[in-house]
Amino acid sequence: MSRPARLFVYGTLQPQAGTRMARWIKGRLVRSEAACVPGRLFAVQGGNGWFPALVPAKSGSRVQGTLCELALALGDLSLLDRYEGPEYRRACLPVQTGGGGSVPAQVYLWRIGLPPGAPAIAGGDFADWLRRTRRQPFSTLRNGA
Repeated sequence: MSRPARLFVYGTLQPQAGTRMARWIKGRLVRSEAACVPGRLFAVQGGNGWFPALVPAKSGSRVQGTLCELALALGDLSLLDRYEGPEYRRACLPVQTGGGGSVPAQVYLWRIGLPPGAPAIAGGDFADWLRRTRRQPFSTLRNGA
């Protein structure tokens, strides 16, 4: 039995990211749209590539991503939590949709200190940053997920 959930993703979980976990998200996708949240985005290197760290901010900077409506089974959110690991915490935030509305959604926020030298991602778009810098997204198995 599945239940609907809204999840804002901005990095390797985006359905178009091409990673293993992006394909997992895509398989549960009911609908998606471009969206953004207030915050600053940083790049963190780990495993076999790069992943983003969203640091909350009250105003100013925006992080670009995808608002996903997902059909999740019992335990699917805990699988995502395990994959994201202790560096992130899941929180419910208002997400601005492409149409200008605002809806609450689950978002993974960076919760520990950033690694020294973690580059800020100007414009808050991780996929664009990967393209511009010719870097690869993180796709390693993580925390059993």
